[in-house]
Amino acid sequence: MPFIGAFAPPGDKSVSHRLILMALLAEGEALIKGLSQCEDVASSLAAFRALGGSATAEPDGLRIKGLAGQWPPFESLEIDCRNSGTTMRLLAGVLAGSPGRYILDGDDQLRRRPMERVAKPLRLMGAQVTCQNGRPPMTIEGRPLNGVDYCPTDASAQVKGAILLAGLKASGPTSVTEVSATRSHTENLINHFHGHVAVDDLKLTVTPGILRLPPVFETPADPSSAAFFLTGAAIIPGGRVTATNILLSPTRTGFLKVLNQMGAKVTMVMTSDTPEPCGDVTVEYAGPLTGAEVPAEDIPSLIDEIPILALAAALAEGPSVFRGVEELRVKETDRLMSIRHQLGALGARVKIEGNDLLIQGPTTFILPDRLDSGRDHRLAMTLIMALRAAKANIPIVGEESIAISYPNFQEHVKLLWSK
Repeated sequence: MPFIGAFAPPGDKSVSHRLILMALLAEGEALIKGLSQCEDVASSLAAFRALGGSATAEPDGLRIKGLAGQWPPFESLEIDCRNSGTTMRLLAGVLAGSPGRYILDGDDQLRRRPMERVAKPLRLMGAQVTCQNGRPPMTIEGRPLNGVDYCPTDASAQVKGAILLAGLKASGPTSVTEVSATRSHTENLINHFHGHVAVDDLKLTVTPGILRLPPVFETPADPSSAAFFLTGAAIIPGGRVTATNILLSPTRTGFLKVLNQMGAKVTMVMTSDTPEPCGDVTVEYAGPLTGAEVPAEDIPSLIDEIPILALAAALAEGPSVFRGVEELRVKETDRLMSIRHQLGALGARVKIEGNDLLIQGPTTFILPDRLDSGRDHRLAMTLIMALRAAKANIPIVGEESIAISYPNFQEHVKLLWSK
């Protein structure tokens, strides 16, 4: 049985985080439609409210009132970011220039994730930031900030975003020069909210100032969530799935480029372009896929989709290589090792050589007694898609972690899985 039909993926998680946290630095109020309802975004919303922000549910969406960067200096405010690295890193940028002492902490998975990459540039700007051996909890004592010209050593949209948000409260312009292009939501939203980020190739420069919320904001759908069903259509004969109103920014659609390269039929129809392009995407099975080589410079545009692309590679004819995927080692789990172990448990031939992921297809499935996602939401969804392709049903430990990013995933499985 293939995946067939059209569906509306949840609101984009990356955009939803930024909408909420940037409201802390913006004046006015906005009705946000289509905001992601996942657990990660709920962490950002809880942080927004902890700082005094007002967010009220209405029939058409969530109404938020901006704080324009003004809230009482807390003597010591603890904020639980739960499992959300995005919440912690972007919030650190928001708080760096704000008087008060803030302790950002999270669950056991978040406590293992690197935060020094954010703390270092914020210190250079003048904030006092400490971590526990480079990891959470992170303590921030806000200080007056200076503009800096910073060059991160790794490609990270979250690090870039934290610096740009801190730069809004600095004494002068702040620049970030990326090693390669990452998702562009922070700079696009700052400009949409009447701020100013100048973009010159890989160098972005933000001008200090107060943002202003638009009256209404329509959140586009999440391509990273759509990727599971679009890839499912590509790997199971007879599949044809359309995801509606998803982000089509080139910094987010690298996985579609790879699926097309592997032989799937991919069709995109743009429906709007403000503040970012979005539209409908259809992926159709067009015969067995063939292996592909994905260069390191393309990885930032598909970093969250590597687990599901690894499944596609395992079922394709011939070898596939994903170059320079070391960032997977510092996700919710060591996602690189988890992909190798769990797809390997299903019979896939997966190797790790240095920072490269190598997969030799096609795979003849074997079925263990159970699979273990390690509470990694993206791996859990990948394993569910693998079992659909294998026409099997075995337990997946940690499947409940899917709610971190895609609470209605199983509903969409039932909607699209043909009977």
